[in-house]
Amino acid sequence: MVIIFTNVERQWTMLQQAGRYLADRNLLLAEIRIFFFNDHVAWSQHYAALLKKSDTVIFLWQGPVYECELSAKAFQLLDSENRCLYAFMSTADSTADRINGFRAEEIKQIRDYILFSGSSNYQNLLLWLNHKTGREACAYQPPQALAWQGLYQPQAREKDGLLSTAEYVNAFCRQNRPLVGILFSRESWIWQDTAYIDAIISELAGRGLAALPVFGLWEDNQELAAAGISRAVEKFFYRQHEVIIAAVINTFKVSLTTSRQNQTGFLAKLNVPVIQAYNLLRSQAEWQAGFVGLNPVELSVNIVQPEFDGIIHGGVVSSKEAGSYGESRYLPVQERVTALAGKVEKWAKLRYSDNARKKVAIIFHNYPPTNANIGNAQGLDSPASVAALLQAMAANGYRIDTLPASGCELMADLVAGVTNDRRFLTDEQLQRVAGKVRQDDYRNWFAGLAPATRDELIREWGLPPGDVFFAKDSLLVPGKINGNILITVQPPRGFGEDAGKILHSPTCPPPHHYFAFYTWIRDVWQADAVIHVGTHGSLEWLPGKNAGLAPTCYPELALQSLPNIYPYYVTIVGEGIQAKRRGAACLIGHLCPPVSQAGTYEELAELDVLLDEYAHYKTTQSAGAVLVLEQIETKITSLHLAEDVPRLAGELSDDYILRVHMYLENLKHMQIRAGLHTLGQAPQAENLTEYILALTRVANGSVPSLPQVLARAYGYDYYQLIEKSGELVPDGNCTYAELADVIWHTCRVIVEYLQANQFAETAVVEVFKLPQLRELNLTGTATGDLTLVLRYICGELSVKLAATAQEITNTLRALHGEYVEPGPGGAPTNGRADILPTGRNFYGTDPGNLPTPAAWEIGKTLAEQVLCRYIAEEGVYPESIGMVMWSDSNMRTNGQCLAELLYLLGVRPVWQQGSRRVTGVEVIELRELKRPRIDVLARVSGLFRDTLFNAIQLMEKATALVAALDEPAEMNFVRKHMKQDSAALAAQGVDHDLAWQQAGYRIFGCPPGGYGAGVAALLEARSWENVHDLADVYVRWGAHAYGAGRQGEFLPHLFRQRLGTLDITIKNIDNHEVHLLSSDDFNAYCGGMNAAVRSIRGRAPRCYIGDSTDQSHTETRSLGEEFRRVLRGESLNPKFIEGMKKHGYKGAADLAALVCHCLGWDATSEVMRDWMYESLAAKLALDNSIQQWMQAVNPWALQRLAEKLLEAERRGLWQAEPATKQELERLYLAIEGELEERADP
Repeated sequence: MVIIFTNVERQWTMLQQAGRYLADRNLLLAEIRIFFFNDHVAWSQHYAALLKKSDTVIFLWQGPVYECELSAKAFQLLDSENRCLYAFMSTADSTADRINGFRAEEIKQIRDYILFSGSSNYQNLLLWLNHKTGREACAYQPPQALAWQGLYQPQAREKDGLLSTAEYVNAFCRQNRPLVGILFSRESWIWQDTAYIDAIISELAGRGLAALPVFGLWEDNQELAAAGISRAVEKFFYRQHEVIIAAVINTFKVSLTTSRQNQTGFLAKLNVPVIQAYNLLRSQAEWQAGFVGLNPVELSVNIVQPEFDGIIHGGVVSSKEAGSYGESRYLPVQERVTALAGKVEKWAKLRYSDNARKKVAIIFHNYPPTNANIGNAQGLDSPASVAALLQAMAANGYRIDTLPASGCELMADLVAGVTNDRRFLTDEQLQRVAGKVRQDDYRNWFAGLAPATRDELIREWGLPPGDVFFAKDSLLVPGKINGNILITVQPPRGFGEDAGKILHSPTCPPPHHYFAFYTWIRDVWQADAVIHVGTHGSLEWLPGKNAGLAPTCYPELALQSLPNIYPYYVTIVGEGIQAKRRGAACLIGHLCPPVSQAGTYEELAELDVLLDEYAHYKTTQSAGAVLVLEQIETKITSLHLAEDVPRLAGELSDDYILRVHMYLENLKHMQIRAGLHTLGQAPQAENLTEYILALTRVANGSVPSLPQVLARAYGYDYYQLIEKSGELVPDGNCTYAELADVIWHTCRVIVEYLQANQFAETAVVEVFKLPQLRELNLTGTATGDLTLVLRYICGELSVKLAATAQEITNTLRALHGEYVEPGPGGAPTNGRADILPTGRNFYGTDPGNLPTPAAWEIGKTLAEQVLCRYIAEEGVYPESIGMVMWSDSNMRTNGQCLAELLYLLGVRPVWQQGSRRVTGVEVIELRELKRPRIDVLARVSGLFRDTLFNAIQLMEKATALVAALDEPAEMNFVRKHMKQDSAALAAQGVDHDLAWQQAGYRIFGCPPGGYGAGVAALLEARSWENVHDLADVYVRWGAHAYGAGRQGEFLPHLFRQRLGTLDITIKNIDNHEVHLLSSDDFNAYCGGMNAAVRSIRGRAPRCYIGDSTDQSHTETRSLGEEFRRVLRGESLNPKFIEGMKKHGYKGAADLAALVCHCLGWDATSEVMRDWMYESLAAKLALDNSIQQWMQAVNPWALQRLAEKLLEAERRGLWQAEPATKQELERLYLAIEGELEERADP
C-alpha cells in the first residue's frame, strides 16, 4: 500500500482526481491512499496502523514538516519499520528532503512529477508508485515538462505559454486599448482553475481595457531552471525595455517580494499600480453571511503579506467552491470582479490621462464638524500641506485657477463658502456651494441599493434624502472648486446630528448626505481621484466587514471605484492599515511633527537652578543651603509638585530633594512636539538638529544611543545620571544632572557640527577635534561606538530625512498612476529610524509573529512594574486588571502589550523553531512565577479585532489554559473568579457548561463591523450629565465578547460584572510622537474604562501607563503622573505653544483640541486640578498675544477653547477663580458676536 500525505489542499484534490481517473479505468494494481491534513491534526493509532501496513509513504509538504506532530511520529515509526519514505518539503531546495529506501534517480523522478505538476504528471506519479510497489509491471510515462510561465488566453488554450507579448497583443488585444497585466499562479493554469481569471479578462474588456494574463511560479527554481514571476514580468510586460501596461492585477497569495533571494525590485521597476485581488478559502455564501470579511488565514495570505509589496487593495474576486467529489475550484464572485475592474480602470486612467484634464478632490477631515477644526489630522499642518501640494500640482500641469499663498489663505477662502458648520451659514454662502445633489437624483441612486441597506438607512435617518444638509430640494456638497481641483470637507459621521445614536446605535450608517457627497464627487463631478488629508477621517471606520468588503459595506458603498490617495501619519501604523484595507488607500506615510527636548521654563527653570545650587551648597555652605532649601520648598508648593513627588513619612529633606531633582531631570529631557509637520517639507536648520537628536537618543538596531555613548565615555550609565540627578559626582565638580546637561549639550554640538559640514564623511573624523570631545580622552571602544553613530547620522539619517520631500513627489506619482514603494510603519524616534524615509506606502506587521521574543521581555518587565507599583500602594496583589489593547501600539512594538497580558496570566508564548512564529502558549509553573496568576480583562479596539486576529486567539487560549489549572484560589485568580462567576450564573438558571464558558469571557470589544469606544462622541456632543452616562456608553460600545466561539455577541451584563471587579486599568505608550493628549482615543478607551469602573464599582481603579518609549529603560507611572508629565512637559511649555503658533489655522485648532482632551480626561478619570485649568486658561485663552493670533488665524478655535473651559466650570470639574471665569465669559461672548457679524456683515 502507498500512502501520500499532503498539507496543500489543491494538491490533495488533484491527486484524488488523478486516482479516480485511473481507478475508473482499472489501471491501479496496488492500493494508494491519499490524505490531506495540517499542523493541527493529532497523531493517533489509526495512522500508526495504516503506516505499518504501508510499503511506501510520501509526504508532500509546504512548510517545515518536522514541526508537525503527525509527521514527526510517522517518521519515527517508519524508521523503525524500515519502510520507504520520501518527505518532499521544498519546491526549491531538495537538500531539506527526508529520504529512506529510494534511489537517487527515483527521487528525481518523484520530484519531477510533483514539480512539473498537472493531471498527466500526477496520474503517472501514481502509476509509477503502483509499478514500484505492485507485484506486476504497470505502464507509465516519464515526467513531462510543461510551460513554467506564459501568457494565457481562455479562447486559445493550445497557445498558452507559446506566444510572445507582441504576438499575443496582435492576436487578442484590440488596437489602442490600454493594457492591464494580470499575475496568477502556474498551478491555477495547469489545473485549468481559471474561471476567475476569465471573469477578470471579460470585465476589463467590457471597460475598454485589454488584459495580459501571465501565469508563472512564485520564484525562480534553480533545480528546474525555471524562471519565477519576477522574470515573467520582465518578459511579458515590457516591449523594447518600455513598460506597456498601465496597471497590474495580482492574484498571487503571500508577498511577491519578501523572502526572495533576488529580483526584489521588479515591481518598483515596473512602476505601475499593483492592485491586489483576493481568493477566498471559503465559499461565497460563507463570506457573504458573516461580518468578518476574511478569516485569519485569508487575511494573512491575501492581505498582510502582499502589503509588504506596496499593493493597493482591489478586493475579493473568487471563492472556493466544492465539486461533486469534494474537489475545490476557485469560482468568480462576479459582482466583486466587476468592482475590481472599475478600480483598475480608474487607476489605469490616471496613468494615461493628461494632468491638465484630471479632476482631483482633496478632502479635509472635520471632526467635530465645525469651522474650528477643519483639516483635523494628527501631527500634520493639513492646510499648509494642501497649499504645498497645490503648488506642486500646478507645476506638474494640473489646472488650478488660484494658488493660495499659505494654509491660512486656503482656509480663509474655504470657510468663506459652505462648510460643515451650519451655525452661521447665510443665504449668500449657500449660493457658493461646490455642488448639489437633487433629491430625485439621490433617490434614484438610493433605489439601486440592496434592500437591507435601504431599510437600515431609512430606519436610522428617515426616507431619502433626509434632512442633514438638505436645502431647497438638494443635498449640498460643501467646499470650493478651483480649476479641476475640489477642496472640500468630509461630511459628518452622524453622531453629532443625532446624539441618541451614541448610546443606542453604535454601528449606525452615516446620513444620506454622506453618500450623496461621495456620489456627487464620483459620478457627477467625475473626479479621477480623491486625496484624504491626514490622520484620520471617517470613511474607513464606517460599518462593514473587516476586509474583503462586500458591496453593502459602507466604505465600499461610498467610495466605490475612486482611487484613494491618503497622506497618513507613519507612526499611527494600525489606523493607516485600516485606511489601506477598508478604504483601498494608497498610503503616503508622513513624518512626525518637529520634536525637541522639553527643557525647563518659567518657575520650572528657576527650580532647576535652585536644585543645582542646593547640591553644591550643602557640601560647602550650610547657611546658603538652608536659604536655598526654603526657596525650593516654596517653588515645589507653587508648582504643585507634591502630587507627583509626594513626601514620604519621615523622609529627610535631602532625600526628598533628590527625588524632586530626578523628577525635574526626567521632565527636562522628555521628548515633546514642537509644532506640526508640513507634507513634503524636510527638516531644516534647528528642526533638523532636533530630529537627529531625537532619532539617536535611543539605540537603532546595532547603532548605539548617542547620549549613552558619551555617558559611558565619562564612565557612567546614562540612566544613572538621571536617577542620581541631585547628587554630586565623585569628584564633586558637578551634579549628575549637570553632567547629563553637559552630555546633551555635547550631543547638540556634535550634530550641529556635522550639519554645518553637510554631513560629509570627512566631518566624522574632524568632529573629534571639537573641544568637548578632546577633553574626554576617548578610549578605543568609545571612539569606535561614537564613530559608528556619527557615520550613521551622516550616511543614513541625514539622507533619509532629506528624502522627506518625496511625501509630495510620491503623492504626485500616485496621481499619475505610478507605483509608490512600500516601507514599514511605526515610530521613528523609538529606535525605528529604519522607517525613514517617509512618503512610502507603509505596511504593518505579521500578526503571527506577535509577541516577538524581544517584545516578550519588555512585556514581562512592564507587568512586573505594574504589580510592584500596586503592591507598594495597596499592600496586596491585584486580582483583576483591565487592559486596553490597540492594534497600533502592538504593531509598533511587536506585541509588547500582548506579552504583558500573557505574563500577568502566568503563561509564555511558544515560538516555532526557525520561523519564530508564535504557535501557542505554555504555563509558567508557580515555582518559577513566584506570584499569583492575575485575572486580565482585555478591551480590544475594533482595529485590534480586525488586524491582530492571532492575538485574540492567543489570549483566549491563555485564559482557558490558566482556568483549567488545579491551583489554590489565592494563586490563580482566573480560576477563582471563574468558579465564583459560573456558580452565580448557574444560580440564575444558566446551563452549567454555558455558565462556565461565559464566566471565562475575558476579551470584549466593539460590535461586529463597528469601531470606537463611544465616550469621545458622547463628550463632544455634551450629552452626558455624570459618570454613569459615560459608563453606559462605554458598556454599550464595548460589551461584545470575542473568542471562545463568540464573534461579538452583546453581553452587557457580563461586561459590567467584569468591569466592576477591576483593581487596575492599563494603557501603555511606546513613543512620544503621540500621547494621552494628542487625540481623544486615549481617553475614550482608557478613560472610558476608568469611568465604567467608577460607576459600577463605586470607586476608581488604579490606572497605570506603561512607558516603553525607550525600550532599554521602561517605566510605569500612574495615569495622573503621566497626565501631569505631558501637561507640564509639553502642553504648558512655551516651546510647544510657540511651535504651534507657526502653523496658523491648524496650530490654533490643535490647541483648542488639547483643552477638549483635558476636559474629557477629567470627566472620565478626575485627573485635572484647578491649577491646571487656571494655567490652560491663562496661557491659551486669556493671553493677549495668543488671543490676537487666534482671532487672526482661527477665531472659531478660540471660541471652542473658551467654550470648553466654561463647560468644565459649569459641570463642576473646575472651581475657577471668579476673575478667570468672568474673563472667559467676556471672551466667549465677544468672539461669538464677531463670528455672527462675519457671517452676516
